[in-house]
Amino acid sequence: MIEYPKGHEPDFWSPTLEVQSHRFALGNTARASAGDPPLIAICMNPSYAMSSEADKTVNRLIQASIDNGHPGWVMLNLYPERATNSAHLTAYDAELSAANCAAIERVLRQYRVSEVLGAWGQLRHRTLRRAKKDVLDLLERLGVGLFTFDGLTASSDPRHPMPRGKPLLMTGDQRFLNWTDHRLTEVVP
Repeated sequence: MIEYPKGHEPDFWSPTLEVQSHRFALGNTARASAGDPPLIAICMNPSYAMSSEADKTVNRLIQASIDNGHPGWVMLNLYPERATNSAHLTAYDAELSAANCAAIERVLRQYRVSEVLGAWGQLRHRTLRRAKKDVLDLLERLGVGLFTFDGLTASSDPRHPMPRGKPLLMTGDQRFLNWTDHRLTEVVP
């Protein structure tokens, strides 16, 4: 069992923990506010991390929130269907994706954030690639910027926090991304 770092266990999840098929949000927000928001990341799709059991990706996000001085963390996803291996996702469900986008919007508005960390890695499954468009369109509509610390993959996606090998550092200068013609590119200062 992988444990959460002490004091950073989740105190926020949507929907309730009893729902096993999907998760819109997971986080620790007790110390966060609209004036001092948590680190909010959009990852690929949720695994089976629960209130008492973490996973490596969630713990890497928690460490990034600590390293970057955030009072908490929230993990959102491109698509809310739970699967440890994205190859096991079902076909894209427009209603589920819309509900996911509504949940993302609630979190972004609650904390009045102007930027979120993109952290999903290369998207091999068709469902994830389709859901990415929904989420990026939402961010554009809300005027919320997308950034990464570690550049883009060969497929122009922000890197996953736990790629094969060693975890990303996830600190330093933020690299902001543009969403044009259904492709992410880094903004050159």
